[in-house]
Amino acid sequence: STQSTGECRGYIDRLMPLFYMNLEDNIPSVRQGAAVAIKSIARAYSASLSTDILAKLSQLLDAVNDQQDDSSLYSDLSKKPAVFGVAMADDPVHTDQVMYSCGSLAPKMGRGGKAPGAGGCSASHHFKRPAQPWERTDGAIRLFMEMCEVPEAKLELIKMLPKISGATRKRNFEHHKHLLETVYKCLPMIFRRLTKNKVKPFINDFFDGLYYALKSDMNLLRAAAVECLQSLSLLLGPNILGGRIEMTNYDMLMYVKSAYPETVGS
Repeated sequence: STQSTGECRGYIDRLMPLFYMNLEDNIPSVRQGAAVAIKSIARAYSASLSTDILAKLSQLLDAVNDQQDDSSLYSDLSKKPAVFGVAMADDPVHTDQVMYSCGSLAPKMGRGGKAPGAGGCSASHHFKRPAQPWERTDGAIRLFMEMCEVPEAKLELIKMLPKISGATRKRNFEHHKHLLETVYKCLPMIFRRLTKNKVKPFINDFFDGLYYALKSDMNLLRAAAVECLQSLSLLLGPNILGGRIEMTNYDMLMYVKSAYPETVGS
């Protein structure tokens, strides 16, 4: 309501840094939750805040360009063998400390160690590795999809579509397939929300990554790619989609005609 929007305005400056931090979290569902929260704030406070959000979004979409080849999920943890399969951290803050069960409140309350969160437990809120550049871009793509529901943002979002298609060509790092999965899961909703006439000039730029994803050995990525292909077929029509693919990559057309003939017509 308008009343609750006014009551919350004073907290926005404190909330936004937290939402941006969660947008870069190493857990995908946390990134998604942050994207939804930021979208809700943008819709409530309109153009003034949307401008800042779009600037942050543009910055995060470019983050994957700085991704190193080694994108291991726990890059700051020791690679040495650990007893009973427990991850070994070189950080002395987490070495030789009191251990708690995952249901214990002690780690959350900072008890049991000389440093905050020193106790060993998955519930320790202080044991968090830095975000990988690809995770920042992953969060940005989720935010992009959500911001497509903010009318004031759509014109600027359309201009940013080349940043997303560019991200699909960054495959030099180990976890690039996870980023591609997010792209091709979000694209159908992005295209629908921005409308067909606005996105048509950009669709062909996503075909190279889509072809790669369709042939992937990662089931979740392949499923996202198939769903995206089917969505494009509905958006453009099978014959038009087939013609566009043929102009871009004839090998892809032959593959799609063989594996998913209903999506590209005869």
